[in-house]
Amino acid sequence: MNQNAAILFLSIAILGADASNAQDGQFDWGQSDTLYPGIQFARIKVTEPRKLVICVSRVDTQSDRLTFHTTPRRDEWKVGEVETDRQKTRDFLIESRQNDIPTVLAINADAFSPWPAPYNKSTPADLLGLAVSDGNLVSKGSGTPSIIQTQKGEWKIQKTSPSFDTSDIRLAVSGFGICLDEGEAVPSGNDLHPRTGIGLSKDTRYLFLIVVDGRQPSSFGVTTQELGNWLRHFGADRGINLDGGGSTTMACWDTEVTPPRCRLLNRPVGNGTRAEKLAPILFLSTERANGNNFGVALKPEASSLDR
Repeated sequence: MNQNAAILFLSIAILGADASNAQDGQFDWGQSDTLYPGIQFARIKVTEPRKLVICVSRVDTQSDRLTFHTTPRRDEWKVGEVETDRQKTRDFLIESRQNDIPTVLAINADAFSPWPAPYNKSTPADLLGLAVSDGNLVSKGSGTPSIIQTQKGEWKIQKTSPSFDTSDIRLAVSGFGICLDEGEAVPSGNDLHPRTGIGLSKDTRYLFLIVVDGRQPSSFGVTTQELGNWLRHFGADRGINLDGGGSTTMACWDTEVTPPRCRLLNRPVGNGTRAEKLAPILFLSTERANGNNFGVALKPEASSLDR
């Protein structure tokens, strides 16, 4: 991992006040940094149409060094009732590594219920939408869109119903709705929140993981239409709005420190508070225990890169 990835800020001046077309043009991934072979990363800071901090990773799905995994179903699993144990994204990454899955990048995924206090504790969760982990059904589809990896390693985005056949599915996570459809951002309301998104390039080679911070002095959040526009700007053709708000989290395994450790790439507001008017020096980030997380890991033969 290149240390520059931890501090990369690309200041972009966005012309015009219309947020629906604020992300015109294509992002130059030559300006990004390499987290690991097959994984590019950039942190972008903008001031128009409002303050935003965006973290985005482009993952090469055709890399023979990478694999993918999600939160497994809990031991006492009952579909539609208690499906997973809530876990902070950083804890998911660390625990995966302890279980010999050398995860190097992770984001939150499916929405979940119930939403009990305290926000940062592990409790049983029922997921919203299809979730499949290593070929095992975790949660049935609910008519919402899912991103799917088949047993053959092919990727696709589609809506999934409760009767959706998962026999050929290796991995799946789901979101609230499509925010980018064939290169066009889907219109939405004007609510600004932290957002997590996932997208695919038209040729399905690249997977895009994006988090946009919100509810804080340095980043106010985006609409789902703006999330779609950002995914398109980074190279996606289709994209899903995953669980957002206080759940929005991206974490990585940092090998540039001794000893290596897991660290946050964004600043979550896991306790759900709004702090836009707070002085930046007074803002404290908090992490939420999420119902489902999505990870990118090194295959065993590539683990020498992961020290």
